[in-house]
Amino acid sequence: MAFGAWLTASLLGCGSREDLVIGRDDYSLVRHDDFDQLDLDFWELATHTFDPNLAYFTAGSAKVEQGLLVLSITADPSPPMPAPMQAQKPYSAAELRSRANYLYGSYRARVRVAGGPGVVTAFWGFYDRYEMSSGPQIDNQIVIESGVAKDTGAPCLRYAVNVPMGAPDTVQRPTGFEPSTEFHELGYDWSPTEVRFYLDGQTSQVVAGDAAPELTQYQRLVLSAYPSQAGWISPFDPSQLPLRAEFDWVEIRAYRGSHP
Repeated sequence: MAFGAWLTASLLGCGSREDLVIGRDDYSLVRHDDFDQLDLDFWELATHTFDPNLAYFTAGSAKVEQGLLVLSITADPSPPMPAPMQAQKPYSAAELRSRANYLYGSYRARVRVAGGPGVVTAFWGFYDRYEMSSGPQIDNQIVIESGVAKDTGAPCLRYAVNVPMGAPDTVQRPTGFEPSTEFHELGYDWSPTEVRFYLDGQTSQVVAGDAAPELTQYQRLVLSAYPSQAGWISPFDPSQLPLRAEFDWVEIRAYRGSHP
């Protein structure tokens, strides 16, 4: 079975906040976090790593400074004291996850990404199969991540939807500007029929067709910044450290329409 139907026709730059298949009124506000403080009743600090992440996420790499959530990437080996059989990595990075899980919704963040080659800033949702020992062990993700593309050397945003019945399918779009120099609004609307990605209020990618019905698992919202050796991204340069991604605010809205 073919995976998804990627419905794009140079949408970047031609949409608007009103240019929606499903309107903004179909979502109700659940949380708006201005990061005046770090609410650890709502957010969980990650302390793990994965391939191709070149760092460990550490709790001390995420903090609130002057109304901004700062996710730092530093040349600090982590974890500082590895457990037996645990390999230390040469860098530290940061990730926050919502403790709550959501099924369908509208997600936005105003963010200044961490720039530079080999660095990812991500705003995404995932089904936490690691905590669902009795649930299906599947990948179910909606991802926006920034980086410098390996093939062009230009800043880009990478949109991905991973569902159980198909291989991960992604689209990269050049931003046309340097997203690390100022704040931009990123986000996506997730309904039973589609995932619609946004950049600064404009539609930049739509995923519908076979993919949307497969996104049926509750997801945690995640904010990340880390050095990466993923195949799509330019080689990481450690001399640029330290770096930081800054989130001005994050907003979560619940989908009010009917569910399948």
